[in-house]
Amino acid sequence: MSRRRLLAMARKEWIHIRRDPRSLAVALGIPIALLLIMGFGINFDLTDLRFALCDYDGSRTSRLLLESLSHSGQFDLVGMAPNARVGETLVAQRRCVFVLVIPPNMEADLARGKPVALQVLLDGSDANTATIARDYLEGALAKFSTDLLADAGKRLGLRPTMILPPITVARKVLYNPALLSRQFIVPGLIVSILVILGALLTSGTVVRERERGTFETLAASPVLAIEILVGKLIPYLVLGMLDVVTTITVGALVFHVYVAGSVELLLGCAIVFLVCALGLGLLLSTLARTQQLAMLMAILLTLLPSLLLSGFAFPVRSMPLLLRGISKLIPATHFLIVARDIYLKGVGLDVVWRPLLALVVFATVIFALAVGRFEKRLG
Repeated sequence: MSRRRLLAMARKEWIHIRRDPRSLAVALGIPIALLLIMGFGINFDLTDLRFALCDYDGSRTSRLLLESLSHSGQFDLVGMAPNARVGETLVAQRRCVFVLVIPPNMEADLARGKPVALQVLLDGSDANTATIARDYLEGALAKFSTDLLADAGKRLGLRPTMILPPITVARKVLYNPALLSRQFIVPGLIVSILVILGALLTSGTVVRERERGTFETLAASPVLAIEILVGKLIPYLVLGMLDVVTTITVGALVFHVYVAGSVELLLGCAIVFLVCALGLGLLLSTLARTQQLAMLMAILLTLLPSLLLSGFAFPVRSMPLLLRGISKLIPATHFLIVARDIYLKGVGLDVVWRPLLALVVFATVIFALAVGRFEKRLG
């Protein structure tokens, strides 16, 4: 490849970008807007889960349980139900997520050492919320039960070792101790934003030449097909890397999500991933006949797969075998692994080299297909 011809093509494409301020605004403004909107809008952390209480006991212990739940910060009492049937009506009307039913004589049974079973009426129409609410409630009830046991032991003058369970589990969550969803959402958003914008930015570059009547000039010039495509890719690669730096900065300043590992390694991997996304846009641009069709194809081939099949919204391991196989063919799946590992775990190249190698293969294949298709159109 001739360096002079390559830089000339890159300069020509940059002039097109400068003369189209809307494309430049899309390239620089949309990543920030998407990160802010989706970063604040997507939140898998559930707080203030609405619940109702059906208290058949009416004792001091049941009141203590209610205070414990209300002060935990995870639950929000919306009302008292006189009986379980009224509680089911509250759930049906979506006024609460669950109803906690305290049986009669709970305090008396506990005083006699008799186990007590509480009933929980959960709204199963939203299975994810119901599962999380059940786990939160089980944890809160386990803590309340332990506190009751400790208080009883103190009144009897027993040592803690005589009343506490002999085996306990000390949980330590690595890399995201508070289990905040934004810690893994922000890296995922960076991946989704880059693959969508990368394909959109370059999806109209080649077809635009045909629509403006300059494609024949390119075909008659001594510039090679690979030089034309690489030259067109360079300005968008610079813009894409600027978007990467911007999103990392916004993620740190707004969401307080910081890169635990090497920023240089993350940027280097992002370059490879951007080549995949930009190469896909170039390939679509050689296939489509209009810019609108090229952009529509870019959206369909990047938006849905990167959000639904890459592991951003749903774990890949929970997908059917066929979808797991398809997810391996999506570059965003591999870069998501790289981004989250570097962001959260602070790992190095010795850990992320496998998904990075897959990205290199994808970038090579996609760009080779784009060059091959473009050479046919030049001929």
